[in-house]
Amino acid sequence: MNHRIRLIALAALAAAAALPAMAQDKWPSKPIEIIYPYPPGNDMDAVTRLVAEGMSKRLGVPVQVINKPGGGGVVGFAEMTRAKPDGYTIGTWTPGPGISQIIAGNTPYKISDYQSVGGMLINDFVLAARGDIPATNLKEFAAWAKKSGKPVTIGSYAPAAVPALIAAKIAKRDGWPYKVVSFPNPSQKELMAGDADVTTAGAIGAAPFAKNGQVKILSAWGPHRNPLFPNTATPAEEGYGDLYTWGGMAAPAGVPKDIINKLSTVMMESLKDKPVQDQLKKAGIPAFPMTAEQMSKQVASDSQWIGELMTELGFSKK
Repeated sequence: MNHRIRLIALAALAAAAALPAMAQDKWPSKPIEIIYPYPPGNDMDAVTRLVAEGMSKRLGVPVQVINKPGGGGVVGFAEMTRAKPDGYTIGTWTPGPGISQIIAGNTPYKISDYQSVGGMLINDFVLAARGDIPATNLKEFAAWAKKSGKPVTIGSYAPAAVPALIAAKIAKRDGWPYKVVSFPNPSQKELMAGDADVTTAGAIGAAPFAKNGQVKILSAWGPHRNPLFPNTATPAEEGYGDLYTWGGMAAPAGVPKDIINKLSTVMMESLKDKPVQDQLKKAGIPAFPMTAEQMSKQVASDSQWIGELMTELGFSKK
């Protein structure tokens, strides 16, 4: 009888020990939270919410987007990196909080504190110039800039913001002097007011002004030519390398690989949904479907050139 009781007790202990593994196998079994580190209402926010809906349908649990703005994306992204690495808290990110802010020493986290889930979209910036500048591409602009006798005024978010760094990389490669002037939302407005010679503007906002000649689009930043400006070359086509900014999803370091792969798969499948495709088209934003592995390589590549340039410009933490 004692032997039988002992066997029953051992069986009960074995079953109890298996419970955590069984629970893990059932992921997801509760709602998932996506921390969006910027204010609501912009194009990436809209796309993220639609992708979250698609992920929810595929995973069978609610997937909720929570806005946690502040510090140029650092506040929300920091909260994501501190979350329990169980796949129930993930976040969206861009090269700002994910790379340049880390290099500048403005974050409580490191690149090794997060891992990529995948890519979603291209933040389709262009380098737009004043309409009276006699240039339609980077080569012509460089010739004008060198002859002007004064530094080119670049309107961007901040000198160490990634769009400004892209413009600086182009300027240094082509050898024209410049200075960066910060604007909350750089666009064609600063060009038309004479407050800047070029700006790192959004493609869809600049398009109608480029069409009527009020601004000139010198370069469109993305892995492929922007359909709004089919005759404008990408930086890679002109020999500057892959220079563009993106938006994607990330998770805290330590989330099991099988969960990362599942999140990546449903995210990429959701990017193909018609509501998402319609929103991307409406916003003039190209999709950027990248797996977790592909996005990790993108981060490594961007970290290298951004780190080298920020160090050269004195923006990196010593």
